Amino acid sequence: MIPGAFALLALAAPVAAQWNASRADSHAPIGVMADHRHEAGEVMLSYRYMTMTMEGSRIGTDPVADADIVSPGGGFMITPTRMPMTMHMFGAMFAPSDRITFVAMLPFTSSSMDHITRHGGSFTTESSGVGDAKAGAMIGLADWANQSIHLNAMVGLPTGSIEQMDVLPISDGLEVQLPYPMQIGSGTLDLRPGLTWLGQAGGWSWGAQGNAVMRMGKNDRDWSLGNQVQGTAWWARVLGGNLAAGVRLVATRTGNIDGRDAAPSVNPGMVPTARTDLRAGTVVEGGLSLNLYLPRARAFRIAGEVLLPLVRDLDGPQLETDLTFVLGLQVVPVRH
Repeated sequence: MIPGAFALLALAAPVAAQWNASRADSHAPIGVMADHRHEAGEVMLSYRYMTMTMEGSRIGTDPVADADIVSPGGGFMITPTRMPMTMHMFGAMFAPSDRITFVAMLPFTSSSMDHITRHGGSFTTESSGVGDAKAGAMIGLADWANQSIHLNAMVGLPTGSIEQMDVLPISDGLEVQLPYPMQIGSGTLDLRPGLTWLGQAGGWSWGAQGNAVMRMGKNDRDWSLGNQVQGTAWWARVLGGNLAAGVRLVATRTGNIDGRDAAPSVNPGMVPTARTDLRAGTVVEGGLSLNLYLPRARAFRIAGEVLLPLVRDLDGPQLETDLTFVLGLQVVPVRH
């Protein structure tokens, strides 16, 4: 989302009293990262558990049967049918001043992918480990009454593995390099710029965030994941006491992979996940969230969010996301 759009939204938003950070809706839905700054001297620790389920494939906006993909006319000998993924995200924030809050996040991911073959066989591959860390700062650009805008100046660090291996039916019991979706990291330094706008009025709060992922060159295996652009907006309501509920809309555009892994097992003629030109797509999701704020427990928050797809337009055949669920805990052990 461009700065001009933030300005138009800000003019249209109602004006209210000073921002209240102790409300249940003062944080965005838990699936939104780096959404709020802290007061000088504050520290916040967080943990998020995310699970995502992908089942079935799509070409453009149309679903395609697994059997059609592995048929002689489908062009592939193997296709994935299902991919559940879980992630544990650990985060920390520290505010040296009211204007700047430093951010660091480290994920641990685990994935499995079920496949079928043209000849009726089936198999599963797995990968797990530490993913790419993210670090940077939220820098306040403007604060007035009940609203604020801050810059998200983040980078992605290549701490996740791009050499995940497993046994395939054609590998004679040996572990070989897995295709791109089963790799844990990007292998590249990634720029992650963004802009976030927040507001409150009465028992309502709202926000919008636009961000991008820009890959800086290719990794050690001579490929790089596609660049990504994402925009999201949310609206929340205090339900009474320390509970708030919200709705969110998020749209994500991902580009294709640049380059190619030279490993023989990453064969683009064998399986769609090895095709670098079949990784792009646009996905629009809608979400429902709950935030519970416990002020007696050192500003302790428990939050959950469910995201469901509204639009899936994929350069396929490509597995489609059916459900994303995020559960998180946030605590401020050190306050101003």
